[in-house]
Amino acid sequence: MNIQNCIKTGIVFTICCIIITLIRCSTEKTPSLDKQGDIQYSFKWDKRLKGYPAPERVRYCFYPTDGGSVIQMEDDADELSFTLPPARYKLLIFNCDAADIDFRNTNKFETAEAYLQTTKAAESAQAGKIPLYGVVVEELEIKAGSNELIEFTPEPLVRNLSIKVKVDGMEKITNCKGTISGMSTSINLSRQEIVTGEKTDLTFETTPSEEGVNANILILGKPKEKGEEPSEKPETPTHEVTLNFTLSDGSNSSSTIDLGTSIDETEGHDIDVAIEASVVPGPTFTVKINHWEVAAGDSLIIE
Repeated sequence: MNIQNCIKTGIVFTICCIIITLIRCSTEKTPSLDKQGDIQYSFKWDKRLKGYPAPERVRYCFYPTDGGSVIQMEDDADELSFTLPPARYKLLIFNCDAADIDFRNTNKFETAEAYLQTTKAAESAQAGKIPLYGVVVEELEIKAGSNELIEFTPEPLVRNLSIKVKVDGMEKITNCKGTISGMSTSINLSRQEIVTGEKTDLTFETTPSEEGVNANILILGKPKEKGEEPSEKPETPTHEVTLNFTLSDGSNSSSTIDLGTSIDETEGHDIDVAIEASVVPGPTFTVKINHWEVAAGDSLIIE
């Protein structure tokens, strides 16, 4: 009996030692809360594009400066509070509910991009939905035991192109759709610059007004700053707008205008394209473009 009791006692003692060792190892591998940093973020949407709703979902991408994998998370576009290991980070923030936009190469700070889903854009007319916004932080230091509150003002990464067509003989127009060519398909999120390369045509629908038809289109890119010299890019894209009219006699008429490089040369987040046209009678009605011009508008809401 004494031998058996000794054996049992030894087994129990051994098991207890193993359990204590496992708990100790687990504790050592998990950083205590006082060795991490608490961060709280809030957003100030005073650069929101006029006429469009504010974002509802936001993605955060933390890139450790001294090496390590990106830390990504999504949350509501209000306030966010979370805990991170102490380190130096680069940070990208962007709303992930932008219309017809997806993201790629977000595993690295330098390569993260937002791109237009061209198939989706080609299959459906562009409608004014939630625009794309972004924040870039080149250096963010998280200290152990810190509790910081940081407020960000996201920048619009799209521009609002407003097309207003004044038609002499509007009563003869029953519908109008259009396309605009040469539009960029992606933007680098860390540089907040258009990625040169593939271009696409964006389709859009118009809404009738008292004097004609109107359309609003979101296009990728940021405007040049006032007084900014033209960038040294291989080629500035040109854009053509094609308007396809359906008339009351059942005929269709298409008209195209070449905007050249005027969109890229226009300052501000809002671009106004004013077009004057007239319905020409004949065996079938046709629509003639008489005049057009491009000017900067003011689309930012200042709160």
